[in-house]
Amino acid sequence: METVKPRAVLRSFRALAFHGENRGDATGTEMRMDMQQDIELGLAVPTVSGGPLQVSVFIKLKATATNVNDAKDQATFAGDYEAKFYFASEVVEEQVTPLMEDSEYQYLHVAQAFPLAMTHFKRELQALGLDARQLPLGLQ
Repeated sequence: METVKPRAVLRSFRALAFHGENRGDATGTEMRMDMQQDIELGLAVPTVSGGPLQVSVFIKLKATATNVNDAKDQATFAGDYEAKFYFASEVVEEQVTPLMEDSEYQYLHVAQAFPLAMTHFKRELQALGLDARQLPLGLQ
C-alpha cells in the first residue's frame, strides 16, 4: 500500500514588487514580446516551536516588448510574486525534505502559484497598453 504524501495548502499569494514602463506610442504599434521567468521553491522551517512548515514559491517574471520598426522603442514590465503553502502542524521536516527533491512534488506547488502570477502580470501589461493575450496562464 502506498503512503500518503504530506500536502501543503496554499494560504498566501501576493505580488511583492512590480514595475513597468511604456513611453512609446501604444496605438497601432506592432511589438515583439520577450518573456523571462525565474521560479524558486524552498522549504521554510519555523524558528518558533509548534509553527507549521511552509513551502515558498517565488516567481520572477520580466517582459520586454520591442517595436518591430524601431528597436529603441521598448516597453518593460517586471513582477515578483510569492506563494506560501502551509503543512498541517503534525507534519515534520523529516517527512517533507525528501519530497522537495521530487520534481512532481515541486510541480504540484508551482502549478498552483504560476497562473495567479501570470493573471496579474498579464493585467498589468495590458494596463501599459501591451497586447498580452498570447501569453499563457499555465506552465508550458
